Amino acid sequence: MKSNMRKGLGASVSLVLLSGAVLAGCGSESGSNGGGSGGNEQITLTFETSLYAETPHKRAIDALVQRYSEINPDVRIVIHGADYENFWDKLTTEVIAGTQGDIVQMYPENLATYHSLAEGGAFLNLDQYIKGTDLETDLIGQELSTIDGSYYAISNYAWGSTGIFYRKSMFEEAGINAEDIRTLDDLKEAAIQLGGDGKYGFASVVGSHPFVASEWYRLVARPISGGIYFGDGEEGPYTAERINVNHPANVFAAAWWQEFLSDSNITPQGTRDKKVGREMFWDGTAAMNMDGPWFIGMTRERDESLLDDLGLIPQPTVVYEGTEYKPNPHNNPSIAVISQKTKHPEEAWEFLKWMASPEAQELISVSGMIPSNRNYIETDEYKENNAMAYQFYEYNEGQYDPAVMDPPIPEQGQLSQIIVNAAQDLFIGMQDAQTVLDDAAEKMKEVMSR
Repeated sequence: MKSNMRKGLGASVSLVLLSGAVLAGCGSESGSNGGGSGGNEQITLTFETSLYAETPHKRAIDALVQRYSEINPDVRIVIHGADYENFWDKLTTEVIAGTQGDIVQMYPENLATYHSLAEGGAFLNLDQYIKGTDLETDLIGQELSTIDGSYYAISNYAWGSTGIFYRKSMFEEAGINAEDIRTLDDLKEAAIQLGGDGKYGFASVVGSHPFVASEWYRLVARPISGGIYFGDGEEGPYTAERINVNHPANVFAAAWWQEFLSDSNITPQGTRDKKVGREMFWDGTAAMNMDGPWFIGMTRERDESLLDDLGLIPQPTVVYEGTEYKPNPHNNPSIAVISQKTKHPEEAWEFLKWMASPEAQELISVSGMIPSNRNYIETDEYKENNAMAYQFYEYNEGQYDPAVMDPPIPEQGQLSQIIVNAAQDLFIGMQDAQTVLDDAAEKMKEVMSR
């Protein structure tokens, strides 16, 4: 997913679904066979997404495109998907060149950054379609899809915050009751107890992946500091003097996470990425894994029998200087924009609006993420068929503090790279927390002063 910024450059994979058939696509203006129903010329919309590389999302997106082509045979949807690491630099190049797809899926923290790469803005203003409609209130994350008070995206796919997955059998063998894990220190004690003899308590990320930073700040830092980039929940004004990365609470959190990672019972030493950590969980090497609802779909794809051994608890509270703080993980909605360069804005909007409908949201639910339409989420059918995913919704509504999101500013890409680099120094190099975060603060202030 978020998922969670987005580094690397690589080739994209292009796939097209049309009336259930998988065809090679090049994003041309019209279909090679011409006319759809009613004798109209078939048009092509290109749809770029970083999610397509993951099997559960591929299944959901394929189903969406197939169903929409059945409803609207005059519209041909071409999917361009690259893996998460390679997607974002590729998109940067395309936006600067004006060659991005008609539709692009991204996250709210990406919106302002990529919009600002093109003179006059890269994406269409969607106020005429969204303002004053039910879409403003029915879609989770829609309020995050704005620039300067106007909507430039629609939150029409799915979202997910994070929790702690655990292997029930490993907990039972160790005599640990998952409900007893309330605080972060409880989690640490349980992770130590679960480790040993080639087993580990927690599948942490220690590598080049952006999760090397996000696991730390979602689980430990942000709840007690108010923000990694800016204080008060990453709110503005977004000025150099409000940089918050070296706040004492963030320094404490970094030192705590270093100690957590250094324990050989908790997590193995050495460089690895999120994919390796997930495999450790699935093969029974690690007892816990921090992830979102998409991990349910990933687990089903990996080995459906593992679902019977899959448990979930909310992120624990964090105790800092005698005060207990609730977790506040961001809810990571996937949003969609329409390119200023598209020749078919109305057709692109009709597809995106349909994606928010109950019919489409049911298809999206196979991804494991939680569909965006809260009216659909709250149906008895969804709750019954997606009981574990619904727990995330309940955590967000009742046990978590309001989500803290990355700042929606053009400079966010640069700030994100600084924190990822700092996290590698902290959690791979195990360098002094105060020194590393002071250096990160200076670099962030420089970015915000340009």
